[in-house]
Amino acid sequence: MNLAKVRARVAEAAAARVAAAEAAAMAAARVPGVTTAAADGAVRLTGRGLVARAFGSRRTAADPRLAGLATEIARQLSSGGV
Repeated sequence: MNLAKVRARVAEAAAARVAAAEAAAMAAARVPGVTTAAADGAVRLTGRGLVARAFGSRRTAADPRLAGLATEIARQLSSGGV
């Protein structure tokens, strides 16, 4: 692999880490009760009952903030930034 390709991959990895950190901050601000962590270009959301909140359960409907957040993050990432 030549130096230009290595530099390009390093730049892509850095951009992914920045985007993940921004996405984690967005999630923390928009969805109460959710803890976020960004590492290695990925975002991890944790919280009590998060799966039921995201997808709904027999008793409650899905939390629209989580669906909207996922859509917003995907849109921002596809346009080049969060």
